[in-house]
Amino acid sequence: MLGKRNNTWMRYGRLAAGLALAATSLTTSFSANADGSKGLVAFSQSGMENEWRVVNTKEMEKAWRAAGYDFTWTNANWDPAKQLSDVQDLLSRKPKVLIVEPVEYEPAAPVPGLAQKAGVPLIVADRALPGEPGKNGWITLLTISYEDTGERVANDVVAQLTKKNGKPQGKLLHVTGNTGAAPVLEEQKGLNAVFAKNPGIQFVGTCDGRYSRDGGRKCTEDFLQSFPKGSIDGIVFDSDDEMIGGLTAIKAAGRDDLKGYLWGKDGTADGLHAILDGWASYTVQTPPTFGAQAVKAYTDSQSGKPVAPVLYSDKKEFDAHTPEHRALIEQRLKELKAMGVGCC
Repeated sequence: MLGKRNNTWMRYGRLAAGLALAATSLTTSFSANADGSKGLVAFSQSGMENEWRVVNTKEMEKAWRAAGYDFTWTNANWDPAKQLSDVQDLLSRKPKVLIVEPVEYEPAAPVPGLAQKAGVPLIVADRALPGEPGKNGWITLLTISYEDTGERVANDVVAQLTKKNGKPQGKLLHVTGNTGAAPVLEEQKGLNAVFAKNPGIQFVGTCDGRYSRDGGRKCTEDFLQSFPKGSIDGIVFDSDDEMIGGLTAIKAAGRDDLKGYLWGKDGTADGLHAILDGWASYTVQTPPTFGAQAVKAYTDSQSGKPVAPVLYSDKKEFDAHTPEHRALIEQRLKELKAMGVGCC
């Protein structure tokens, strides 16, 4: 089974690399002379380090092109300064609308002002940034309730540690996403809200895994050196990619004591496989599909229809605690395979 899963991860790595390469080429293949084009849409992506971001970018482009627009985008590579430079470059092209998925919360503060000064409507997606959506040309914030995500993860932690220890008690490690990013801050609020009601469960170590597999692996390797067998009850990861990286370190260290006590977020193919294989307990979907929402929000705003300042995406939870829940994971994996994700 281990060899089979490792082969799956290798195939995903090749797939993700190919998708990222293909997606990167979009930034240089933009053409504004398409007949009947409604104009240019500009998209500032925060990074392209994982399956979620690749699907997110491809879906954004697909939705806008299907609506009749030309599309161009930039990759900030998780550099807040580069993202601001990217935004300025995109605005100089006078797009119909600018869409930004911020790297971090505070560093992205100038974005609404830059868009307003350029006279370009703004849509912010995925992560928040300072300012007030719905005013001064900022149409809306398309996001997910990450605080709710944190609460859902924490509720499963409480349930599983109660089964393990006879009461809601345990010591946890936490591999976070990018320090300072809005989802990290909001998810932590959700975790804290639930654990405040269950004070027997506590985080005893944290590490910034930057939402990446390599970051998750490195954080987990360091953790395992500091926390020997029997000293911790599980690890919460802010993304499935971090969890899969951490799982590599856990298996290499022979830490079977952690099997079944890993928690992730995003609902990626490999995260779902980790649940089916018994290593992970739970993941909650973070839908990467903001494109259709962005098109509708922009179209409605231009036609004078009201647009809510904040629009939330639906999400799904995945675990294998019952046969019915396991079947839902298997169905989701079939859906991902049909999309060409996580399978080949």
